[in-house]
Formats: sequence, structure tokens, C-alpha cells
Amino acid sequence: MKKFATLFLLIALSSFAWPQQISHRLNNKDIIDMVALGLSDDVIIAKIRSASKPEDLAFDTSTEGLKQLKAGNVSDAVLKAMINPAPAPAITVAAPAAASTATADPNLPPQEVGVYWKDSKTFMRVEGEIFSQAKAGGRAGSALTYGLRAQHWDAYINGPTSRNRIKEARPLFFFYVPDGASASDFILIKLEKKGNRREFQVGSFGGITGGKSGVKRDKEIPFKSEHVAVRTYRIEIDQDLKAGEYAFFMGTGAQAMMSSNRGGSSGGSASGRIYDFTIQE
Repeated sequence: MKKFATLFLLIALSSFAWPQQISHRLNNKDIIDMVALGLSDDVIIAKIRSASKPEDLAFDTSTEGLKQLKAGNVSDAVLKAMINPAPAPAITVAAPAAASTATADPNLPPQEVGVYWKDSKTFMRVEGEIFSQAKAGGRAGSALTYGLRAQHWDAYINGPTSRNRIKEARPLFFFYVPDGASASDFILIKLEKKGNRREFQVGSFGGITGGKSGVKRDKEIPFKSEHVAVRTYRIEIDQDLKAGEYAFFMGTGAQAMMSSNRGGSSGGSASGRIYDFTIQE
């Protein structure tokens, strides 16, 4: 008799404890109740995603179930979390690399339009300037020859010497050119010192040969260019440069060399951009 009583007690205790061990599964009514309590969407979604496994959720997201949820003022954000409780994958946004790091190449100049002198491993920018200054020259010679000798137009740069000073007799240059331009748009010229300025001839007029435009051939210094990257050219000069004043000239609307123009006169082109430098002794 005692054995039966003990067995009955164990069965009764087990029946009483069993419901306590069943975990509650979150369902549609729980969500509607949380909305009614005024909990925010973030809190409700966090509760949904706190489930350790899918079996902890008992949502009805059928068409009928969604109708009941909308009638309970459940937001679309919460409905989406109920339909797909898995957290959205984290998006890793890579920090943007600095432009100088992304494009830096120790063998190429900075990607900024201009002329650069490579001093050992360092690129030194040759500061340039836009100018449109010219004056007439050769009047005395023309007068002495009764107009047979042409007068000329001289472009000039103020200052007796350049601020860009280079120590090598045959320096290595690089161009980073404007879009649509190339190294062939530049010429290297020897400048003549005249008092407190430096000059080069850009055209002539009168005389028996008529007018001409462009830089004089005997003032041009040849160089070789190699296209080494987008809009980038490596410039090698064919000869050692003597101490003096020089410039890379990029003219606008002018021929690079003197060309005959009989029967007329030309002031040449005294406009453009010039990158001047000094070769030191």
C-alpha cells in the first residue's frame, strides 16, 4: 500500500512540474500585446531576435495572420522581423584610402597638372605661370637696313632669374599634362637675360621674309618624351644644359616653330603657360 502511495505521489509531482519546464514560444498575440504596451519597434525586434533557436518562435505570418497583426497596429518593421527573424548581416564599410596612398607610385610624379624635376628620389614641382606679355624688338636693325631686316616680338618673364633652381646639367623631368594634351605640346627653350627680365622670341614682322610666328628654332632644345602613365610623360634632355635660364613653354594658338608667312605680319603667340628654371653653375 505504501508503494502505491509513493508512486502516486511521484506521478502527481511530475505532472505538476512538467508544465513549468515548457518554455513559452513567442507568438502573434505576444507581439500585439507588446505593441499595446507602447514598446518601441526596436525593443520588440530585439525580443524577437533574442530567441536562441527558431523553435522558440511560433509566429503565424500567413495572409490571415498578417491581417490580424496589422489590425493590432504592428508596424511593417516588426512584421519583417517576424517573417525573417535572423539579424541582417553586418555591413563592413572599408575606410576610404587616401588618394595619395591609392595612386602613389614612387616612380611617378603627383597627379596634378604641371612639370616636375626628379631630384634623386624626390619629385620637385617646377612652378609655372600663365603669361601674355610681349614687346617689339629689332627696331634699330630694321631702320638701319631700311626695313629689309624684320622686327620681332619678344615674350618676357619678369625677374633676372627663376625661383626654380636645379643643380644638374641634364635633369630628368616629368609632365603631368591637362586632359587632351601631350608632351608634344611643350617646347624647351633657352631664355635670354635682358636687364631685370628674361626673354624669348615668339614672332617677327616686316622685312623681306614677311611675318613669322613661333619660337625660333635656334632657341629650342630637343628632348625625348616617353608616355609612362595616364597623362604622364618622362622627359629626357638630349644634351647637358649650360648654366643659365630655361623654360618649358606650352603656347596657345601658335605653331611650335617659326613658319614663313610672306605678304603679312604676325605678332606670334605671347600667351601660354611657362615653367621656368635655372641651371646653376
